[in-house]
Amino acid sequence: MEEVKDILTGLDRYEEFLKKLELEIQKMDSYRIAIIYTDIKYFKYINDTFGYQRGDMLLKEFTRQVTQGNAGMLCAARVFSDNIVMASRVSNDISNEEVRETVNRHNREMEERFRENYSAARLKFCTGISFISKEDRRLDPATAVSNANLARKIAKEMKDDCCVLFDSRMVEGIKKEVEITSSLSKAIAGGELKVYYQPKMKTDSIRIDGAEALVRWQKPDGRFIYPDEFIPMIEQSGQIVELDYFVYREVFKFIAGRMKENKPIVPISVNVSRAHLNKMDILSYVQSLFDEYRIRPDLIEFELTENIYIENTEKALQLIEGLHKMGTKVSMDDFGSGYSSLNLLSRLPIDIIKLDKVFLQDEETDNNLKENDKIIISCIIDMAKKLRITSLCEGVETSEQSDYLSEIGCELQQGYYFSRPIPENDFENFMDRSFAGGSLVIA
Repeated sequence: MEEVKDILTGLDRYEEFLKKLELEIQKMDSYRIAIIYTDIKYFKYINDTFGYQRGDMLLKEFTRQVTQGNAGMLCAARVFSDNIVMASRVSNDISNEEVRETVNRHNREMEERFRENYSAARLKFCTGISFISKEDRRLDPATAVSNANLARKIAKEMKDDCCVLFDSRMVEGIKKEVEITSSLSKAIAGGELKVYYQPKMKTDSIRIDGAEALVRWQKPDGRFIYPDEFIPMIEQSGQIVELDYFVYREVFKFIAGRMKENKPIVPISVNVSRAHLNKMDILSYVQSLFDEYRIRPDLIEFELTENIYIENTEKALQLIEGLHKMGTKVSMDDFGSGYSSLNLLSRLPIDIIKLDKVFLQDEETDNNLKENDKIIISCIIDMAKKLRITSLCEGVETSEQSDYLSEIGCELQQGYYFSRPIPENDFENFMDRSFAGGSLVIA
């Protein structure tokens, strides 16, 4: 006879759990059933740091505390690894939010106890909850678990309370994610993705000094899928490397084309996603582009967000050193959005810092700079000069902002005051006007 219990935790195997849940659904009367799906965020960290034996001990204790702390538990199973699912009886007098708050509070209490025992400050429990009511008796048990699991995945991305209630709109979000991630390669091949360029302006002359390459996705029907919609999904799926490489090649090709026609060109910066730190294949790929297109290294700049530096400083340092050996410049994007900026600047050989646009945005004052913001920006610019680091301020939208940055010596500016990200042809015209000494249209 096949074993129906999980050897490590003593819980039901998942198949047996589904059978029991189906029976419990049919017996439901004056209560609901909550499907509570929980896992341990950074569980791999525990295994890697303390060993698998210690990890198994944690999992056993985690299972005991999750299940024994629930008086209404009907059945529970270990789905795989550290994923535990539990079905619990819930009175109709208790709201869904009250259930979430109870589970979330229990998770926080467990975290405190486990952190003491395992010296793991990063350890967190993430939970998704779905409900089955009397009217849902035809619901497939596996679907109910899938709903809770979907909510858990969303909870895992949250920074604070890692406990989320399932909402039917999440399914639509998943469908959209699948649609986007499954069509990326085809969209690239079909020319749906285009590289746009946003100029960077030299403060002392208000002439173009560079540009940032950004990607735009336009469907055949003319509808745009904006970066804040598809970039997070592509990062999550791991396809961001494919997208980055597409942008890099397009930029190299563009620069090489301008050089072949003896037209003036400015350095173009491209973004580097955190996924590149895992393998460092980016260095060999970039070198292959230099070998193929024969452009000057000083015409390419690589932008890494501040968070990438913070999350993996040593890997970031290796990447910077590799890019510098090729002769390219490296900038820190979104400077000031995190908490370790000043410390990082003392450790990393950065060529350029891009001040996060948050310093310039102030809805209450209609984009007029506050005195405190002016002081902060001025101090950062002054510090950058002393460290021989070029400063660029993003998000410039008004003449008042631009004038102040000029006054304090910020070397480069970028923002809608000068130009939005524009298609390649429009960007070429923008450059040509700038190099010809003509007037630039403020867009």
